[in-house]
Amino acid sequence: MRSRSTATYVLIAMTLANAMILVDQTAVPLALPDIMKTFDTGSKQVQWVLNCSLLPLAGLLVFAGRLGDLVGLRKVFLTGSVLFIGGSVIAGAAPSLEVLLAARVVQGTGGALMLPLTIAIVSAAFPASESGKALGTMGGTAAVFAALGPTIGGVLTETFSWRAVLLVNVPLAAATIWMTLRFVEDHRPTKDDSAHIDLEGTVLLSITLVGLVFGLSQSAIWGWGSPGVIGPLTASVLAGVLFVFHERRAASPLVDFGLLRERNYLGASVSQFLSGMAEIGLGVIFPLLLILNLEMNPALAGLALIPTTLPMIVVAPYAGRWYDRVGGRPPLVTGFLLLAVAGGLLALGVADDRFLSLLPGLLVYGIGLSLVLSVNDPVSLDQIAPPDHGQASGVSATAEQFGGAVGIAVLYSIFHGAYLNDLEARIDRSSLPDLTATTGAALRNAFDAAEATGLRPGTFNPKVREYIAAAEQASNHGYVIVFAVVAALSLIAAGIVAWLVRKPAGQPAPS
Repeated sequence: MRSRSTATYVLIAMTLANAMILVDQTAVPLALPDIMKTFDTGSKQVQWVLNCSLLPLAGLLVFAGRLGDLVGLRKVFLTGSVLFIGGSVIAGAAPSLEVLLAARVVQGTGGALMLPLTIAIVSAAFPASESGKALGTMGGTAAVFAALGPTIGGVLTETFSWRAVLLVNVPLAAATIWMTLRFVEDHRPTKDDSAHIDLEGTVLLSITLVGLVFGLSQSAIWGWGSPGVIGPLTASVLAGVLFVFHERRAASPLVDFGLLRERNYLGASVSQFLSGMAEIGLGVIFPLLLILNLEMNPALAGLALIPTTLPMIVVAPYAGRWYDRVGGRPPLVTGFLLLAVAGGLLALGVADDRFLSLLPGLLVYGIGLSLVLSVNDPVSLDQIAPPDHGQASGVSATAEQFGGAVGIAVLYSIFHGAYLNDLEARIDRSSLPDLTATTGAALRNAFDAAEATGLRPGTFNPKVREYIAAAEQASNHGYVIVFAVVAALSLIAAGIVAWLVRKPAGQPAPS
């Protein structure tokens, strides 16, 4: 039996690992403009600094969870930690964009081997009566740090450089490795000797997820009719169909579809996907709104997002206790309803062009997201047998990361399309001359450059300066559409979890 102090150290180590991976995702976007300057590259190319980490993370999470079940949770987690710290060192010292991108692939692979195992390791360290609170604490604390990511990224980039955003992972990963070696037991569930790693399923699932993420991400750059978009999306669909057929016949499948018969697990997976869309997708939208429309510099924009984190500090511990008393449905439904309200408040606040008008929406967003993220993890495991916790955690983490990747692509595409359509309509209704290809490119490049410093209209080329007011109004229209979409998705999610999630049979009734 583990002592309480040992279990606490396990929780600290896994929370640190979870937070470190999520902060890496939310902090790096604020460093991209500085990376563009260092390597003299464009905004389209520098987006791959995000994608090169996100793609292996999305593609390998289920494999990592299954590998942990078969080989050992501690062993796989430590392997991922070593890869993550190595990738961080190389990325922080990268002499070229190509080296940086390769290092980000290593980071993403290491993160994939770590992230699903954090849930399974914490679940094994605590008794069933306390696991909900422990997982809620880990998820909520990690969410707080993830929400602080833009602040961390903006401040480190402005104070030092973008390299500090990547190198800050090194001491954190080292502390995680030490605590894991010291306190985490090598929990390895008993498995049938015939069980093996499903490499064919891993390849098919990776093609499915990576193809879809790549195609959606590039659609806003190359257009939906581009072979570079159609090809990956087609490959994704075909690989997905083959994956389902293969898994149903595999002797030791990567994903046991029978687990989806558990209503709570299915509901939590859908919840993870939709909350990931909102969390990570808006993580890209919020900085654009604050930097370009409210004319903040990146560091100030990061600080302005603190209202989304403050509620998480207070709410997360109570969310875990709430789950322990009543199950997952009430906190999840409440969280998604609050996210829907936040979407409406943010849409109303955008038009005023003042931060104070956005503040209520940001605070409600933080409360709702905290409830959902804190409760998702325990709900995903509360009806799953311990030998399958690694696999279940891998699927759950994949749902969140995959949802985040889809959220970035879909929400940004919606914003970009609404913005361009409204901008063209406003120019047509005004006395402004039509945007030519040259003028449009100059305006776009000016806005890209402004992402590094905050919007300063006086620095713009006089030929494009006259379009700034129309562009601001059009972008406000785009943000309103995005926030409305998030509100609609949140209402859909609230309905799904209300239908699927039930209180576990062994959970005591609330007093």
